[in-house]
Order: sequence, then C-alpha cells, then structure tokens
Amino acid sequence: MPGETEERRRLRARPDFPWIARQAAIHLATAYRGNYLLTRVLNDRGRLTLALLMLQMHFEPPEAPGLTAGRLKAEASALGICSPGRVAAIVSAFRLLGLVTSAPDADRRRRRLIVTGRLLDIHRERWRVLLKALALVLPEGAAGLARLDDDAFLAAFVDALLEPLRHGWRPVYDIPELELFVDRDGGLMIAFGLFGTAPSGTPVTVAGLARAYRVSRSHVVDIVQKATEAGLIRRYGPEDQGRSGIVAEPALIDAMERLIATALVRQANAVRHALKAIGAG
Repeated sequence: MPGETEERRRLRARPDFPWIARQAAIHLATAYRGNYLLTRVLNDRGRLTLALLMLQMHFEPPEAPGLTAGRLKAEASALGICSPGRVAAIVSAFRLLGLVTSAPDADRRRRRLIVTGRLLDIHRERWRVLLKALALVLPEGAAGLARLDDDAFLAAFVDALLEPLRHGWRPVYDIPELELFVDRDGGLMIAFGLFGTAPSGTPVTVAGLARAYRVSRSHVVDIVQKATEAGLIRRYGPEDQGRSGIVAEPALIDAMERLIATALVRQANAVRHALKAIGAG
C-alpha cells in the first residue's frame, strides 16, 4: 500500500524496534498459549482472514446483505483464502463455539448470521496487543486503543485491514521466508514463540510447543524440520554440550521483525482510515 515501505523502514531503523517487536510477539504468543479458541480456531492466516470477512459483513448496515454462509464462501473463494467446504466447516465450528449465531431477517429466504461478542472480544484482545506496541512509536496506537469499543470505528478499521488482502497482497509476498509457517495449523504461533525467546538463547522443546499451541508433536516436528532446512531455526541435540531443543536463527528473527513492522504499519493505517471515516481524524 502507498507509503508503507517507507514507514516500515523508519520503524525498523529505531534502536528500540527489536525490543518492541519482541514484546508484541511475546504478548501475542501468551494470548494464544493455552487458549483453546485461539489455538484451535484462529491460528492460521486463512481462518484469521475469514474471521475479518465475517466482521466486515457483520458491521454492514441493516439494509445490506450482511453475513451469510453463502456470501462468505463466495468472498473466500474469490480471494483465494480457502475452499467453500472449509468455509462451511469453519462456520459450523464458530456456531458450535458461540462465535456466530443466527439472526432474524426480513427476507426469510436469507439465513443471516451475526458475530457474537465472544468473537469480537477475541479480536479486540489481539488488536489491543498490537496497538499497545504501536503506541510506543506512533500516536495512532493510543487513538486506536481508545476506540476499540466503538462499533463505527471498528467497522472502518476492519475495512482498512482487509483492503490490502482484497488487492491481492499476502504476507508471504513481502516475507517469503515465513510461508512454511503462516498457513500451517499453529505455525505462525510457533514462529512467534521462537522469536519471543530468541534473545535468551534458551532452546524450546517440540513437546512444549505442541502443548502450548494445541497441535500434535508430529506436526511441530514437520514444521521444525522444514524450518531447519530453510536455515530459520537451529535444532540442538544431546551432543551439543547438553543443550536440547530449538532456537530461532538470525534469518527467522529478521523475518519476524519485518512481519511485526508490517503489522504495526497496517494497524496505524487502519486507525487513520477509521478516524477519518467517523470524523475524528
């Protein structure tokens, strides 16, 4: 998006940015750790983007088509997020978990859905983590934090977050190193966890990552193997002076800092757009 490259460059040039990026990663990883809804329902790019689409449709005015499973399938397919079958499965899971529910509609042929406060609260908490980090470097962070309970602000905020995706952008275009993480079940959370512990140099275990993010050990092993081959992580064994586990390599640290910088700039732009939309900018 226009101007983002230069804004990301300025962020990363700050001496304190590595610390800010790690704090954001640590708090995101902590929010997911042990939280079933986050670790099993909203733990990859596809599901997160689908949830944003749900929120965008939810915030539409009453006369608009609103949120329906059929419309969600069409949007997700057009954007290449996931298949109609996967959308149906995710909507069913969201219903079961009380994240979406049926709503009355004047058109009885349409099976309208609405997002519940539970799903909104999950997203507010994720945005709060990023906006707190943003507040350390830009005034948009505090401005966004002050309006997270304002539905008019959130509607415009979500619109702005989705705009790059509607234009075809995907995180792996700018940060291809993370492709093996972003669309794997729990993969991005594993990357956040490794990045957050990188300064200490203390290895984390496959079993610990599997427990934290509710995925199988074999699944973590597969991600670790691919990331090791790509030079993103190092795996220690008993022969390494008693050390055992995995740590982030500089290549992963750099990729995660670029990802956090991108996320913070996107948050800043979304806040600016939303403030202008509600007449507060």
